[in-house]
Amino acid sequence: MVAQSRKKSIIRGLQLGMAVALIGAYMPVKAMAETAPATPATAPVAVSAPAGPQEKGNPAIGQALFTGEKRFANGGPACISCHSTGVGGLDGGQLGPNLTKVYADPSKNGLLSTIWVNQPTIPVMGPVFSNRNITDDEMDHLRAFFEQRSMGGVASSSTPTFTIIGLGGFIGILIIFNIIWSGRYRNRNNGTAHDALWRNYGGKGGR
Repeated sequence: MVAQSRKKSIIRGLQLGMAVALIGAYMPVKAMAETAPATPATAPVAVSAPAGPQEKGNPAIGQALFTGEKRFANGGPACISCHSTGVGGLDGGQLGPNLTKVYADPSKNGLLSTIWVNQPTIPVMGPVFSNRNITDDEMDHLRAFFEQRSMGGVASSSTPTFTIIGLGGFIGILIIFNIIWSGRYRNRNNGTAHDALWRNYGGKGGR
């Protein structure tokens, strides 16, 4: 009985150590993702960005609006939830296109306007921002941010990093729950006929 108790304690200790290691690994991986330099794309960009700043907005405020560090005045969601521009520790969402070079592309530059973004007929964005309009001042800041981003290279996707962190955290949480709840069923049936049968058959369900 003592040996069995020690065995359970050792197993639970190993499980807890693994869970702590998996969850603890989140911080260094996240920090590495945040400090890793952007990797320029191998494919050449078709069009070049303007030689100097042209927009009147503040690119720092635009980045804060894009990443969600600063909320939109009318409560719209942060751009990073659907788009990426190579900023943020885990880059951004994959639902929408990468916007790093959107300002430098004449065919898409016109989309960076409140007239287009706030249209209710625009797929996905329309139903959201037609009820929570982006203001003209906010768009000025976003345009300045996109202008600044268009002058650099396109960062490599951080999706694999996000996936690894997510899986590691999920497995760690499962292990912790297993440790916490492993004895719940036994404690609930302790002293009952069902518990006696379970113990007599070595916890093998009657086999």
